[in-house]
Amino acid sequence: MKTWKICVSAAAAGLLLSAPAASAAEFIYGSWNGPKNVVIVEGVAPYLKAVEKETNGSMKWKLIAGAQLFGGRATLSGIGNRVADAGGPVIPAFTRKALRSANVVYDLVNASESPVAMAGAVAETYHLNCPACKADFAKNKTVFIANYAATAFNLLCRAPVKSAADVKGRKIRVVGALGRYIKSLGAVPVGGPPSKAVQAMQRGNLDCIAGPSSWIQSFGMWDIVKHVLDAPFAIQPTPSAMVINSAVWKGLKRSEKMAILKHAPRLIANTTIKGYMAEDKMVRSEAPKRGITIVKAGNDIISSLKTHKAKEPAIIAKVAAKEGVKDPNSIIQAHLKNVAKWDKIHARIGNDVDKFAKALWTEVFSKLDPDKM
Repeated sequence: MKTWKICVSAAAAGLLLSAPAASAAEFIYGSWNGPKNVVIVEGVAPYLKAVEKETNGSMKWKLIAGAQLFGGRATLSGIGNRVADAGGPVIPAFTRKALRSANVVYDLVNASESPVAMAGAVAETYHLNCPACKADFAKNKTVFIANYAATAFNLLCRAPVKSAADVKGRKIRVVGALGRYIKSLGAVPVGGPPSKAVQAMQRGNLDCIAGPSSWIQSFGMWDIVKHVLDAPFAIQPTPSAMVINSAVWKGLKRSEKMAILKHAPRLIANTTIKGYMAEDKMVRSEAPKRGITIVKAGNDIISSLKTHKAKEPAIIAKVAAKEGVKDPNSIIQAHLKNVAKWDKIHARIGNDVDKFAKALWTEVFSKLDPDKM
């Protein structure tokens, strides 16, 4: 019997020795975005390759897109429970209870009309000025690394929409604080991720989607959306393109953590500018050829939107306090200060990807200690 046990142990040891070492260094990145979505194509895929190269292959990444591992609402828990080692996008509004403090920043969707400024400000606020935001992610066994910003939310509709009167009574997909404004116009806010909203639009159960015009391409809505009301309703700058499991992060070598941080600015810049902003421009150029009408919002929308924006910080603070956030005003003030700072940076650097990535490194990521995150 002892001889048999020794043989089995020896065989097992032989199997362990012959197992490919690379398997231990392969990490899974999961996303509910489709493989052709700009977040994946312009942002995540190049980022993971850059990290792989920077670490000389000690970190190998397998990207699994298309909601094969988890959907939008389950992304945070999926990463925390290590269904994937990392992933995104994590949308704070999809998990308000889990990311209470992070949602204070998410709700400030009207702080600027610049995607570059908004993306830069969120990266700075989350990493440097909001310990409670980082604690939210930590409680869910995750570490926030990088976000990005979409372009201005418009109304993407099936039927004509030219004014505030046309919005009244329509069922509109919207999440977060923008829902308050949509409701003030007499519309019916409907929650949920954009992928499910597209299906609802196809079935005729939804009239419009509040989102960037680029979604017409990203989510294949060329035959569904026929009218766009163009107004700066909101900018979504908090989707987290790179969130990593806490245990995974803790187990990495410092050089690997540094590689993840070093290339994060380029992930944000690429996704925001080469991804959303470029695709938005393409969609606007292509829309007339596809029978889609884009109408600039008139004063009835713009004036009411201006009034709405002025009231939002106080309302957001009140809502956050009810949800259990301690001192939401400090988060709001820190973030608005960062937005003003990044508005000035954007005015200086324009929409230059390299300059934006460099500014993100200088102002945010160079100040992080990976072993204290």
